[in-house]
Amino acid sequence: MKPDAIPAEKVSKHEGPYDPGYAAWERAKIERGLAQSRDRAAMIPVEQVWRDLKLEG
Repeated sequence: MKPDAIPAEKVSKHEGPYDPGYAAWERAKIERGLAQSRDRAAMIPVEQVWRDLKLEG
């Protein structure tokens, strides 16, 4: 079955106003992620991620 949507329409720019607080929320989320990525001790070891996802070879 062929989809009705044109691929270009799926990635086109959003038209219309965004929620006023969205840009601030997005920026705060990115800044929290960057700060969290600087703390190497808090990161999950890649071996554990592989085990949890059953991707170990």
